[in-house]
Amino acid sequence: MKLFLSLLIFILSLQSWTKAADISDFEIAGISVGDSLLDFYSEKEILEQKNDTGFLFSNKKYFTARFKSIDNSVYEQIQVQIKDNDPKYIIYSLEGINFFENMNSCIEDNKKISNDIKKLFSNSKKKIIEDKHSGDQSGKSFVYISKFDLKNGAAALVSCYDWSDEITTNKGWLDNLKVIIDSKEFNYWLNNESDN
Repeated sequence: MKLFLSLLIFILSLQSWTKAADISDFEIAGISVGDSLLDFYSEKEILEQKNDTGFLFSNKKYFTARFKSIDNSVYEQIQVQIKDNDPKYIIYSLEGINFFENMNSCIEDNKKISNDIKKLFSNSKKKIIEDKHSGDQSGKSFVYISKFDLKNGAAALVSCYDWSDEITTNKGWLDNLKVIIDSKEFNYWLNNESDN
């Protein structure tokens, strides 16, 4: 029931997206790409997350911060990418994250949410990626991604991460669904400069 309610709330929240002029108008948990993270969290909280989550890419232009969602959001967590040493803590990438015990349910939700996003971004190019996750050298973890490349260079993604039992035990990574909004600048960096 919680899953159905969360999905319903997410789908209803998409209605406001149809009026958006660009990617910065879209919200996840009340936060948008281009916002200052300082509007939602203290600098101390941000730096604690920077130290905890840190840099996910070998090119350290951006750092990652992850927080429990605020204000009863549809998402259990949010994750952002911020330029390192940016005193304003501007958000360049924003993710809403929910955790799953049943990967089939995650993939079903991925398809439903992706269909709704495709309707909103009818001129976007959609790409489906189903592959082993490069973060697991054993080859037992998988990723299922629906990526929407927008005309302005930004991107929206819906992803399911199916981590192996070994990864979950050793690293604590849980199977999850992510809805991701990447700015044009971050999307370019991710695809061309991140060295990931």
